[in-house]
Amino acid sequence: MADETEQDEGLVKGILCDQERMAAKRKLYEPLYKEIDRYIDPFGSGGFQRAENVDRSIEDLYDVTAINQLDRGTAVITSVTTPRNQRWHGVGFKDPELMKLPIVRRWCEHAADRMFACRYAPHAGFETQASEDARQELKYGTAPLWVDEVRGKGLFYKSLHLSEIYVRENYYGRVDTVHRKFELTLRQAVQQFGLDNLSDKSSQLYEEPKKRDDKIELLHCVRPNGDYEKERLDYRGKPIESIYVEVDTKHMIRRSGYYTMPILVSRHITGPRDEYGRSPAMKILATAKGLNAMARTILDAGNRAVDPPLLFHDDADISALITKPGGLNPGGVDEFGREMVKPLYTGAQLPFGMEMQAQDRAIVEQAFFEEFFRLLSNPADRMTATQVVETLQKEGVLISPIAGRRETEKLGPMGERELDLLLRADQIDPMPEEVREAGAGPRVTMTNPLSRMARAEEVSGFTRLVEIGIQAASAGAPQALKVINFEQGMRDTAEVLGVRSSHIYSPDELAAQAAAEAEEKQAMIGAEVAPKVAGAALDVARANEIAARLGQGGGL
Repeated sequence: MADETEQDEGLVKGILCDQERMAAKRKLYEPLYKEIDRYIDPFGSGGFQRAENVDRSIEDLYDVTAINQLDRGTAVITSVTTPRNQRWHGVGFKDPELMKLPIVRRWCEHAADRMFACRYAPHAGFETQASEDARQELKYGTAPLWVDEVRGKGLFYKSLHLSEIYVRENYYGRVDTVHRKFELTLRQAVQQFGLDNLSDKSSQLYEEPKKRDDKIELLHCVRPNGDYEKERLDYRGKPIESIYVEVDTKHMIRRSGYYTMPILVSRHITGPRDEYGRSPAMKILATAKGLNAMARTILDAGNRAVDPPLLFHDDADISALITKPGGLNPGGVDEFGREMVKPLYTGAQLPFGMEMQAQDRAIVEQAFFEEFFRLLSNPADRMTATQVVETLQKEGVLISPIAGRRETEKLGPMGERELDLLLRADQIDPMPEEVREAGAGPRVTMTNPLSRMARAEEVSGFTRLVEIGIQAASAGAPQALKVINFEQGMRDTAEVLGVRSSHIYSPDELAAQAAAEAEEKQAMIGAEVAPKVAGAALDVARANEIAARLGQGGGL
């Protein structure tokens, strides 16, 4: 489309100037990112390091505590926010009156089912990319995830390495502008954009077959659309602006837009005036380096203890020392049989060094949620339901602050993005007429283990209230149970426990059941009473007949 490829030198110049400013801000963090790659994730390095240095990233590493804990921390984050074997979110509407309608509740369940089916389709790659995304957040404190669709195939997900990403916040502290600076070969660029949309320089290079694997640097700018006009059908009619630029030639390749933000950036924790997050890896980096130094020292000390240096007064009579088994060493003793060579024992305190290691390892483990990991891997078959709920409530305190932010900045916006894409692609049935009349929009509601942990106190309180009521009733006070609204309590408990709405009767369905039961009971009563009524009527009729005869002077 001509409208999408029309050149605008002023626009491109402004984007490149913004990129320089954003790059200057991120550059302050890059030495720290490289240190994290070296000591905490050496096998995942390469983004911030030059290619020739990647193979050397594991040299001189002696302790793997932080490397192992990063894996376990990633498992914790994914298991409490996006567990593969659970329905970790639902779809709903803010208006509680709408949610009381069975047709609306059924649509919400259908929409959630379709989202899970499309998200976990094999080609989408969500599970692996979500794990990479969580890992990057624990490493760098900032994690960008690209959520988009391939026409004719469906959703796809890609965890973008932070080395490609530059961010900017809006006035209320949310990331609303993302620049992605990356490289493509000419062949890949033609596949994505078409030869006619590249610059003249790139097009000419592509005509030479030997040059098609040469790389060009691109900049993708995604930001709020300053020219947004809702009724327009081109890129101006979309609230998010998307611009691709060839950096070297300052050529605008494509200008388009999105209805929802496609690159979602979550931060672990942010400090004052920080646009990039701070991570557990940053917090324990010094400890990880110290553990590495201690491991090397202890290893050297252990080597000296097993194979100590040798001491001797004079090597005049000793040509060479042979320390292998069965070796002969002339001159090793004097004429009186005294040893001329003795080992050097330094008195190194290996237990003390190992104790220091254990203390530092505990710090690293705590930073990567080891306590929570033990809870997840510990079978709960010996605990009662109340104990399980209370345990989850206590452990949730450890992780809810940071995982809650992940829901706000990543999972919530991701759900909105998915809903928008699937509704526009007709992958979800149209919303009920009642919803359209109300002008309401669907929203994603979290039901993952983390959100249930946050509400575990509600379930715990309700179950304890029921237990106390049962005890009071057993002690002769049956009215104690009458104060409990069991129906609403069970509904709230089911919601906290993540029970599907289709497994719970709606108030209308319960009312219909009660009416049917009352009608059936009335019919049964009628069937039992009818013979008695008929007999009584017969008795009355006979009595009346007898009375009539007596009144006429007849005899019995």
